Amino acid sequence: MIATSQDLAVMTEADWERLPEDGRWEVVEGRAILLPANDIEHQDVADALLELFRVKLRTLGYGYAVSIPNVRIPLQPDELGEIRSRVPDLVAARKRPHRFFPVGSPPDLVIEVLSTRRGNVERTEKLDDYARAGIGEYWIVNPFDRLVEVYRLRDGDYAPPETAAQKFRPAAFPDIEIDLAQIWAAID
Repeated sequence: MIATSQDLAVMTEADWERLPEDGRWEVVEGRAILLPANDIEHQDVADALLELFRVKLRTLGYGYAVSIPNVRIPLQPDELGEIRSRVPDLVAARKRPHRFFPVGSPPDLVIEVLSTRRGNVERTEKLDDYARAGIGEYWIVNPFDRLVEVYRLRDGDYAPPETAAQKFRPAAFPDIEIDLAQIWAAID
């Protein structure tokens, strides 16, 4: 069946529940956006990060990491519908949500892995959405230049990013050290 623009309108929670289950959907300004599958290199980087977080959080005895979750974003005052959501590549949180991360209970860290060098949506719309959701830390992982842009929330907006190229620690999980060489090894 071919989807029409009417099929893709998501104005209510019931509309969101009716979206096909065989895809990853973001909802922005009342419309559902079917996200394309990631290429293998992108997925290898995301999987390496997820595995690293899961092992380290298990060792620490707290926290939760998951790939491609649904994260609800507070609506803008003039926005249509009841729902705005994003699907980051992975998140880490102190608490596990039931089905998704609702408005008011965001993950502590959101990570997006760039699929293209530009990363336009990640550095504009998603940056704004994640700040509005109150996500304390946001990483843009750039496998092309082998860098991570680390954004930290300050007074409702993200401060200019720090750039990590080797080792660093997430603010929400300071007992975890991320060695980027381990991540890049997944694509070497």
